[in-house]
Amino acid sequence: MCQGSKSLEIYSFIISMRIQTVARHAGVSTATVSRVLNSSDKVRESTAARVRAAIQKLQYIPNTSARSLRSGKSNLYGLIVSDIRNPFFPDLIEHFESLAVHYGIDVAFANTGYSEERLLNGIRRLLERNVDGLAILTSELSRAAIEKIQESGVPVVFLNQSELAGDLCNIAIDYVRGFSDAVDHLHMLGHRRIGFVAGPPTLSSAVRRRQAFLTAVKARKLPFENEWLFQGDHKTTGGQFAAERIFSMKKPPTAVVCSNDMTAIGLLHTAHRLGRSVPGELSLIGFDDLFLSEIVQPALTTLHLSRQEIASRAFYALQARGDHATGAKTTVILPRLVVRASSGAIASTSKKP
Repeated sequence: MCQGSKSLEIYSFIISMRIQTVARHAGVSTATVSRVLNSSDKVRESTAARVRAAIQKLQYIPNTSARSLRSGKSNLYGLIVSDIRNPFFPDLIEHFESLAVHYGIDVAFANTGYSEERLLNGIRRLLERNVDGLAILTSELSRAAIEKIQESGVPVVFLNQSELAGDLCNIAIDYVRGFSDAVDHLHMLGHRRIGFVAGPPTLSSAVRRRQAFLTAVKARKLPFENEWLFQGDHKTTGGQFAAERIFSMKKPPTAVVCSNDMTAIGLLHTAHRLGRSVPGELSLIGFDDLFLSEIVQPALTTLHLSRQEIASRAFYALQARGDHATGAKTTVILPRLVVRASSGAIASTSKKP
């Protein structure tokens, strides 16, 4: 007999003995104990309460390793994110884990720090833990990472990686729709000179956001100067540098859209330090709608990207793939403009294009 079979036999024996002990204390059958342990709805609440009381009294902890060996499932999902320090990702993790807890699934996390090497190591470590599914909700992705996952056969879902994902499950963000709404909002307020603070050119999400903004400006036949395009880093420092340049220009944009909220917050902070008015001198729009956007002064107009929706679609996509269900391989999320105090009508002294 192989070692794996021996382990399964030992684990099964231990579990069987524990369930029999609980069943005797609760005065029910072993089948009823198993149903309660597996959160079945086929047991009356009064009976289930009696079983749970017996489990607590006996300090019985279900052996998840044995369950895994018997069922072939680990009841464990892997979740990989780009930057745990960015407030966007803790929100996403919280929503994903809440769903997992509801379904009795554990979650193992990995943080890449935008490093492809760390991404590959994270995938390897999670696959070694025999995860039942893998959600890679990162900006960075490589063909090598996809090949590693495909070789494993583990269900996977990506975030905004339609070109690389191919036939794999992908959650797409309609950046064009979002930035079109932002540009339309500023246009209605009288703005014609609209700048953009981009994110790192090494991140696919930042490249998509920049292109979506430029597409929106071009579609509305608005003037655009190269000097109105500022390079940022998706951190507050990028917004700070952009603000210093904007407020020193002879013909600055009258409004600026940022690739993310952290950039916009950095710009807003520097404008205040320089004694410049937002939105009096410069209207400002961010992207993501972090909780910080509501508490800065003035409150930030931004494009809301729902972390709850991303987490839900990722989780249920893994559930569907695990159950061999069929369905759309690509699902699209639409950003939503949230108008707050940082955007306003263009000042009368800036109306000329």
